[in-house]
Amino acid sequence: MKRISVCLLFLTAFSTYANAQEDPIAEWFGGYSYSRINPVFLTEGTNSHGFHVDVVLNTRLLGFVTDLSKQYAESAGTHLSMTTFLFGPRFARRVKNITWFVQSLYGFSSINTEGDIFGPEIRRFDSSFAFAPFGSGTDVKLREKIAFRIFQYDLISSNLGRGGQLHSRVSTGVVLRLGRR
Repeated sequence: MKRISVCLLFLTAFSTYANAQEDPIAEWFGGYSYSRINPVFLTEGTNSHGFHVDVVLNTRLLGFVTDLSKQYAESAGTHLSMTTFLFGPRFARRVKNITWFVQSLYGFSSINTEGDIFGPEIRRFDSSFAFAPFGSGTDVKLREKIAFRIFQYDLISSNLGRGGQLHSRVSTGVVLRLGRR
């Protein structure tokens, strides 16, 4: 079983390298993002909506991602906005009109709240290291330079509010592919 796994790994790596001439040099994604936020200083979690943008610079074997998202929500009379800035490697597999990818991202997350949950109007800001050890997604090619991201899922971990939290982020949108390798 181990030999079969190693053979499949090499076949996948070499077939990806053989198709590298068709890879775009850079990709830009922009779209809608949904996330579930549950900071420690609020008693209940909330659904948040916002935007998600990422830029990928591709090499022959992997891509380098810069990722930015902003989420907005309201929970228990408090307005929340969460910003996440991440970067890291992405491994993509391109087959005809479909691209699958996995990535591991690391960076910074911040949350800003304002409301009257504790009495008079308060504001609170917190930031921390954030990482998404595993994320994945699927793009479908619509035209030569345009694709539609069916989904992208990232499980993001941070220490916002002095306690660890995990929140899922799901995104969908348009991908622009620039240049050809």
